[in-house]
Amino acid sequence: MLALYRRHLKTGFGPKKLDPCPHSGDRFIRKRDRCPVYVEGVDPQGRYYRKSLHTTSWDIGERILRGMLIPPPASIPAPVPETPKPEAVALAAAMESFIAKLQGENREADTIRKYRLLFREVKEFADACSFRSVADLTFEKLVAFKLMWIPKDRQHTQKGVSTRNKKLDRLKAFFGYCHDAGFISQNPTRRIKPESAPNLIPEPFSPIEQSKILAKPQERRTRVFTHVLYYSALRISDACMLTPADFDGNCIRRVNKKNRQAVFVPIPPYVKEELDKLLLNGGYYFLIGRSPNVHTQTDAWRTIMNDMFKKDIPGFHCHRFRHTAATNWLASGITIGEVAALLGNSVKVVEKHYGSFSKTRQEVLEHKLEKLWQRPQLVRVK
Repeated sequence: MLALYRRHLKTGFGPKKLDPCPHSGDRFIRKRDRCPVYVEGVDPQGRYYRKSLHTTSWDIGERILRGMLIPPPASIPAPVPETPKPEAVALAAAMESFIAKLQGENREADTIRKYRLLFREVKEFADACSFRSVADLTFEKLVAFKLMWIPKDRQHTQKGVSTRNKKLDRLKAFFGYCHDAGFISQNPTRRIKPESAPNLIPEPFSPIEQSKILAKPQERRTRVFTHVLYYSALRISDACMLTPADFDGNCIRRVNKKNRQAVFVPIPPYVKEELDKLLLNGGYYFLIGRSPNVHTQTDAWRTIMNDMFKKDIPGFHCHRFRHTAATNWLASGITIGEVAALLGNSVKVVEKHYGSFSKTRQEVLEHKLEKLWQRPQLVRVK
């Protein structure tokens, strides 16, 4: 604690200025005195003081002491330097840079095509809103852009949920690249969540619908294509690009385009005989025109098949051939592992989508439930 006191002078008083201070017996005298005021003690910071305050006024000394007892203001932290904002990068330049990255990674041409389609939509949206740089597309703007993907008809809001989520994945991949490349300081798509997709049960064709499909009169190439889809469970993108090199006898041996998994699927010998009678176009059995682009051929064959069967079979689409083949195989007693190998999927995926169609599994479950249904025997109670 700090305290004031007077340090009395030994000379300077009296007629000849040789006498000591007349108040030398009182160190804490407040009245007018010519002796200097000192301070002694420990300050609030723990430092020891014993020094003159360079005044003879006790009041002024108290004022100085009060100033010494006030704690110093909290130290102000040094200002954190602001992160420099990245220079504005044109949206078109960022898109071309991302496409170049995909090409450098040797990505599939169809994958790059889908990104170009997305970038076309993004550019149209940006032009309509007068956005020029990547940083202009903030979280709020991208949420509004995503809402444009949902159909206006509320009855079809669940249609294409998986497709929209795939498109969102591509949008996130692009802005993640822009963030990593330093084009933007934050990734605006990080907080955009995918839509909740309904867990739909696969819809195989009913036995009546299968009979209609196989019995419908068709031109030879279309008929063979239909039978290949029906018996092989290939996706339409794989079926339309079949070549003689994909066959080992009457067995299809090729790598799926979607997940790059090898499949080995036998088909009926008569279907292979019909295939051999077709004239090849560019080395392909089912190529339409001259374009070998997968998406071009897929769209063309999907249109042909829809025109052929959609009138007679409501809800027709080509992927139902895959569901039908899988359920037929499981119903015939083929194991889930064998069906997974035929489809080029994992056992986990087949169990998730088609496990309830397994005849063997159904019989086991029915047998277990029948034991629970047996009536208990009545016991006579005396």
